[in-house]
Order: sequence, then structure tokens, then C-alpha cells
Amino acid sequence: MTILRPLQGLAVAALVALATTSSAYASAVARSHPALTNAPRFVSMPAPNVAVDFGIHLPLRNKAQLEKLVEVQSDPDSPMFQHWLNPAQFRANFGPAPATVAAIAKYLRAQGFSITKTESQLLHVRGTVATVQRAFGVQMGNVPSQFGTTLATRQQLTVPQAISSTGATVVSLGYEVLPQPQSRLIPKNRYSATGGYFFDDLKQAYYYPSYKALDGKGVTIATVGYSDFSSADAAQYFGHELLGSVKGSLAPAPVPQHLVFPQSIAFNPNYGVGDEADLDVQQSAGSAPGATVIGIAAPATDAEGFLYAYSYIVDNNDADIVSTSYGECELFYTAAYNGGEDFTDILQSYHEMFLQGNSQGITFLFSSGDDSARSCPQPGYVDDPGTGASYKDVPGTSIWSDDPNVTSVGGTNLVTAPNPNPTASPLKVTSSAYVSEEATADQILSPIDPYGEGNLITNALWGSGGGPSTIFAAPPYQKQYGIVTGSKMRVDPDVSMHMGGCPFYTDPLTGEPAQENCSPDDSYDIAVIGGQYFGLIGTSASSPEFAGFLAVREQQLGGRLGNANYYLYKLGAKNNVSEAYRQGIPGYNGVVTVKKGQLGYNPIIGLGTPFGQDFLGIYNKGVAAGNPQTATNP
Repeated sequence: MTILRPLQGLAVAALVALATTSSAYASAVARSHPALTNAPRFVSMPAPNVAVDFGIHLPLRNKAQLEKLVEVQSDPDSPMFQHWLNPAQFRANFGPAPATVAAIAKYLRAQGFSITKTESQLLHVRGTVATVQRAFGVQMGNVPSQFGTTLATRQQLTVPQAISSTGATVVSLGYEVLPQPQSRLIPKNRYSATGGYFFDDLKQAYYYPSYKALDGKGVTIATVGYSDFSSADAAQYFGHELLGSVKGSLAPAPVPQHLVFPQSIAFNPNYGVGDEADLDVQQSAGSAPGATVIGIAAPATDAEGFLYAYSYIVDNNDADIVSTSYGECELFYTAAYNGGEDFTDILQSYHEMFLQGNSQGITFLFSSGDDSARSCPQPGYVDDPGTGASYKDVPGTSIWSDDPNVTSVGGTNLVTAPNPNPTASPLKVTSSAYVSEEATADQILSPIDPYGEGNLITNALWGSGGGPSTIFAAPPYQKQYGIVTGSKMRVDPDVSMHMGGCPFYTDPLTGEPAQENCSPDDSYDIAVIGGQYFGLIGTSASSPEFAGFLAVREQQLGGRLGNANYYLYKLGAKNNVSEAYRQGIPGYNGVVTVKKGQLGYNPIIGLGTPFGQDFLGIYNKGVAAGNPQTATNP
């Protein structure tokens, strides 16, 4: 989730006068909860002939062999390393059986549906309200949303045997958990020891190589969210850090591309999802200014809009690295939150998309979440809304970050060595040399209502998310390299970068800012939103930061990494020799406490934060990024 606060009165050349307003921007996508816990409240009934679009996720063949193939393709020690498939080869060897696809399509057409598009794993289906109600035994109605109204079903689908017997999954009907952006708005500036940070501050702090040595050229990064981003904001952001075409520019500015799905959200600086889109593009393109960056706006009126975006990505095979700064409680898909019915098959559909992408060399990155290790409210919080009752957050991890075929990126608070005279006139170039990091969660002392349920959470935390999955077992890379996570299940995050802290929630009982126990090291990143400079916190920042860093690695490598965790954990196993990661970072996430100096896998931040040139294996052969806005940085 992104916390966004404006840096008002901010002079572009000075970045000194910073506002401390506590107003929060509303997300264009309402906070969500399992659909079956509460029957939707219909405000009107649609006409029977209103069009309805949904998807059918088709089962893969030879899935066990595919899992093994991805393992050896991604393992740097394997002779199969980087022997990627193309989409046609994937379909021929692992895609749904043509007879299965034909049988499902035939059945749907006989029921009055049409097939609007066929992808490797996904059928795009269109029908009417009447057809959907008849075929799946549901009643549809209009429910309120921030788009006005949207269609929802009152009952869980009854999936016909002609579809269910094949192992196919109906998506976008009957279940509504809308993932949320992982960021918020906040103040301060780059001239303090805790930020705010532009991309080039982070390049210096994490010891990236100079852009003159490596800049991500030849690599394509895709960022995925519900909203389009602002090209004008991106140009202003890069121009401020001297990327552009005007006199005094240090390098050409990145020119991010737009890929906008129907029913996505047009950029609006007053929507949290717009803020997220700007942040993702600005961070990833700034970290790798030579890379091609594509901002993808997925369908926002669909619970599984991200599945459509990933299906497009793997079938087109253009993106090398895909970063997503959205997530939601994994437990929301389990039987305990859905009246005894299990919906984790939806997450398995995503898993198969990630598998296809990995087999083609695509790396998926996800924010680990911002609610520390306690990311899920007790079921009663959503089961019985509007009572004002008090509940607690319980341990749980986030969807997608829990998947073994993605890289989960957590976060820290970063302290740097700023210019010793930030008030000099004119301002001098600021140093952002690394000093330290910590990952202690901020305690929210007041009750909050994070999902707008009319109930209270009394033990909320803000900090790097993660923990053991309840769905996915521990993957090979968390075993074969001797990395001890302490669980037989998939544990995330895998790595971390700066995320910042102190979210400034509102106490629903008083309407005043919630009391929060925040660390003096709490920091934040800076982005341009709607032509203004804002501070943002959250793992929404750390994932695109790391995407840019991996683009630099892929440029150096000359190819894709696939499931990058094999590379990451191999480096972690040798960390006492190469120091690819900064470890020993202290923290607390509501479940575990990590003491300063504790080495090895850290359940709060994973393997650690990257020590740039050692991570890349170039040691002293490259030139480290220097002070921001100098000839070595960006």
C-alpha cells in the first residue's frame, strides 16, 4: 500500500520547505475482502442483455516437468541455464491440450457465450447477464464501487462439469478480492540523513555501478498496476535529477511507454493507484535509465485484472522483468475466510502464469507488503462489518509474494550521510553514502479501520511484510544453497531495499491522526505526482527499485534470469566471501526480532539488501555511482 503526502511549497531547485499535511489520498480501488463473507448489497438489477466479460484459466500439461525445467533453466550452475522457451514452444510442450481447449470452447458457445480471445492459458469469454446467471446458477446485481457501480454475483458459481472436469478455473466471476497498492504518502527531503530519496540517492547508497558503466540498456521492464502513469510527471522527475535533453543534462531521460488495457484507470493524481503507477515507472526507469520501461494499466473493474495482464505479458514475451507493487492477505483465499470454501485455486492460476514466464526467462518481482508479518485481520473483522468491534491482525503473508516462482522484495529504513551544509546557498550536491539500515516495524497505537469495514484493528504494524506461505512448500533454492528459513513452506521476502516508514493513519474513533510509535530512522522516497513532489513509503518503492537493479544485472549478463531466486540465493550462500548483500540489519516484524549483526537469512528482509558491485560480481572493475546529480550519477 502506498502512503502519499505532498511536499508542498517545494522549490524544484531547493527541496527545502516541506509540508507535513496528514491528508491521505483515496485509492480508486476500494479495499477488499473475501466476497463470500458478506453477500453483496445490490443497489439495482442489470438488464438481462448487459454484456459480461470473464475468463477461463486452462490447465497446463506436464506441470511437474515444467517445474523441473524452470529450476534447471534458472540455476546458474546448470548446463540448461538461460535455455529459455519461446511462447510457441511452451504451448507445444506444456500448454493446455488442444482437445481440452476445443471442448470447453464448444460447450461455452453452446450455452450462448462467445470466445473473444484465446491465449496460452486463458480463454476470454463474453456473454450476457442472463447467460451467466443461467450457466453458473448465480444472481447478478449492481453493487457500489468507486467507478459508480459494478456487477457482482450473490452466490458462489456452480461450475458446469464440462468445465470443472478438465481442471479449468473460472476467473473474474463470484469472488472479489482486489489487490491493493503497497504504498502511502509522507514528508521530508534528500538533505536529511533519512531522505527523502530520489533514484540516484539509492544508487549511491546501494553502491550501484555508474550509469556510464551499466544502465540497463537492452533490457525491458514492465510495471503492472490498475492505473496509467503520467509521462509529464516522469519527465519532470528525471529532469530534476539531470536526465534529459536540456543543457546541463548528464544523460538522456528515459521515455517510458504506456500499455493501457480497457477498463483500466486513467491517470489521476488524486487516486492512490495513479500515485502507484507514477512511483513504479519513475523508480524503475531511474534505476536503469538505459532500459525500456513499459507501464501497464490492467483492468481495474475485474478482480483478476492482473491475471489478464500477466497472460498478455507471457504470450507477447517482450518484458524481461515484471514488477508489481500490489498484494493482499493470502489467507483471504483460504477456507477459514470463506465459510469453509477454498479459493486457493485462483492463486494456482497465477502460479502457472509465473511458471510460463519463468520458462521463457521472465523474472517477476512483487512487493512483500507493508503490514509486517501480521498482514491479515482476524476473520471476524470482515465477517461481521459495521459493529465497531475490535479485532487483531494475525500472522500471514501476501499473495503473489508467497509464490515460489517470483522474487519478493521487502524493505528497510535507510540512513545515509547527507551534505553537512544543506542550507548553503546555492545548495551543494548532496551525498547519499550508505550509513546503516534497520527494519523495525512502526507500531500503530490507535485503533484503525484499514479496510473500511466499520470495525477496528488494535495491533496494526507498518513494516516489511512476509512470512511462511500456507499454500506453497519451500522451493529448491531455499534448500539447495543451505539457506535456513526455519520453515518447510515458502518463506518471503527474498531480498529488500529501502521502503521507509511511519504511515500516518487516521483513528476512526476520533477522526484525528492515529498515534504511532515511529522510528527516528523512518525514511521515504520522492516521486513527482501531478506535477508536485511527494514523499512515498512502502515496499511499493522497493520492488521497482530492485527491478532497475536487476535490469543492470541482465545487461551485464547479456540475457534473462528467469526465476531470479536461484541466482539470488546462490549469492546468499557465498555472502561471507563476496558480500553481495548487506546483512546483520536489525528489525522486528510483530512475530520475530532480529538482532543487529545477525547474519544469514533474515525473516524480515530476506537475504539482505544488495551491495551493488559485489552483487554484480564486478568488484573494483566498475565505477561506483557517486554523488547524485554528478557525472557519475545518474
